[in-house]
Amino acid sequence: MTLCLLLTRPHAQAEQFAAQALQQGWRGEILIAPLIDIALLPLPFRALDRIRTGIVTSRHAVAALARGTQQRDLPLWAVGPATAQAARQAGFTIVHEAGGDARALIRDIEAAGTLGPFLHLRGAHVAADIISELRALGHEAKGLVVYSQDALPLEPQARTRLQAGGVFVLAAFSPRSATLISGALRKLALTGSHLHGVAISPAAAKALAELPMASCRIASAPDAPGMLAALAATQAELEPFGKPS
Repeated sequence: MTLCLLLTRPHAQAEQFAAQALQQGWRGEILIAPLIDIALLPLPFRALDRIRTGIVTSRHAVAALARGTQQRDLPLWAVGPATAQAARQAGFTIVHEAGGDARALIRDIEAAGTLGPFLHLRGAHVAADIISELRALGHEAKGLVVYSQDALPLEPQARTRLQAGGVFVLAAFSPRSATLISGALRKLALTGSHLHGVAISPAAAKALAELPMASCRIASAPDAPGMLAALAATQAELEPFGKPS
């Protein structure tokens, strides 16, 4: 039976990951059904006053910052390579790249001796409270919501495909996206479906566990390469000897 990869990220990100998965060797279907809509918010007047270091934990935050100011010499700490690349492409000249998640970000900021005040440019929903962590370490820090992450209903075409049955691999790139996936699929009759998860973190895997999962693999690193590796391993298990069933 052909595998079907369900991607619920915003369209541009889902399409990018789909292309990477195909390049890596994904042989099944790919069903793109965004459950989150991203909307950039205006940067408040003088939002960067007194800020010595900006923190960006997504490409959306970089886009909102770049749209809201002409300043490109604000030092930035990016959570990982994809966000750092987005910041450099947007013209920011001082970009530090952390190890891929919030814990590594805090550790790397401390190791580098970076000084605040810090401003965490973020979405309305976050997986980790970076500001509290920095304050606990004695830093002056504040957060600013610069994009919204509004939930979307599952598209009719996606509902029809899921209810038709099959083997589905659900890709969860954050705890919130996993929660939205679980909420959307619990409303469907999936008696003929077998669900397998690929989660970016233990918290995302926990949210997927609200569904009747046959298996769930957690990425070894909280980034796109980690998710691609987990997807490849899942495909290898579900397609014995590397051959589609």
